[in-house]
Amino acid sequence: MKFLNWIRNALGIAICLVISQAAIAQTSYKIGGNSVLNLKGTSSLRNWGMTTSVFTGTANFTVDSDNQLHSITGFSLNVPVRNLKSTSREIEKDAYKALKADQFENVSFALTSASFIASGYDHYLILLHGNLTMAGVTHATTLRASAAFNADGTISCSGSLPLSFSKYDMARPSFLLGTMKVNDAMTLDYSLLLVQ
Repeated sequence: MKFLNWIRNALGIAICLVISQAAIAQTSYKIGGNSVLNLKGTSSLRNWGMTTSVFTGTANFTVDSDNQLHSITGFSLNVPVRNLKSTSREIEKDAYKALKADQFENVSFALTSASFIASGYDHYLILLHGNLTMAGVTHATTLRASAAFNADGTISCSGSLPLSFSKYDMARPSFLLGTMKVNDAMTLDYSLLLVQ
């Protein structure tokens, strides 16, 4: 009798483990159409900015059936430089030159590790540690983002990353026939919608 009870208990535990593991699954995502990147900075005359919603990326999140995050095992971005657009054609031309678009067509980010903490129900602060490549130069960096797991299965991520022309060996462009000298610091803002 004791042996039968032991078997029942062991089977019960095994079934619970199988069910709990089945409820946790790794899900692959890609960049959705409502995603936007903004590269912006300041200059001696006025602020400047470029934006794009045409870029690609993937992510792998492990979540359970209650939308609780367990791990982040993949994240990448690939942004064609010439998809960055401004209201000024001159700004575009000089920015493409600074970003060395003829030699290096893309700005990219590849994940090496990730961490996160809960910041509310279905909300997390995520830290994506990886390598950012601009103008052919790669540096380790961390993308910080607020992430919300939406009821429709999508994930909304937003944040900003301080950058500089000098760190990536880029010459600071001058706009408007040299009257507008760009400052070294710039910022990459990101608003990403991850879809399955």
